[in-house]
Amino acid sequence: MESSRKPLDFGGLEDFDVTPPPARPAAFSAPKPVKKAIDKVASFPSREASEDSQMNIKASADILERFRQMAKKERYKHGEFLQVLMDAYGKKR
Repeated sequence: MESSRKPLDFGGLEDFDVTPPPARPAAFSAPKPVKKAIDKVASFPSREASEDSQMNIKASADILERFRQMAKKERYKHGEFLQVLMDAYGKKR
């Protein structure tokens, strides 16, 4: 079976020139102090730094499953339930 595909001629690509992007007029660029002031006022809430953080806990599967079940039973998120446990531990000491 014969292939009808032909190899590409990369030598023919030398005829193309790269054109530089058009220059933007100065009227479209805002001065830096003005741009910073606008950015402070018009910031997106989704881009602000979150106060939440994350950590991994290495423990046996039984302990982690027990923690998940206890949090689920009391309808706590894991972070909230961890806070409840830490507060109880602090009062105990």
